[in-house]
Amino acid sequence: MTEPTEQEMLRAAAALGPFVRRWHLPLNPEDMDEIAYAVLRYARTDNDPDEIVVAVEQQIDQHESRARQLLEAMQAQIDRRRREQGRGSDDQSR
Repeated sequence: MTEPTEQEMLRAAAALGPFVRRWHLPLNPEDMDEIAYAVLRYARTDNDPDEIVVAVEQQIDQHESRARQLLEAMQAQIDRRRREQGRGSDDQSR
């Protein structure tokens, strides 16, 4: 199984873009990249369709896990900044 090249990924994302826009699909660029990757990667295999479904489900799980971790890290940073700003305003009010 070969990995899609960077150029193939760019062309696949370009082809997906009109569908996403026209059909108002709620996808961000990272989601589009995941879809493009799965289509390109598994279109070239001799895998059974059931095996492809399992592999892509795992890919989606990993993508969602990374997205959750990123969101949690971003939220933690926002919370830290708010706490720091809150302490700064407490110091100024004294």
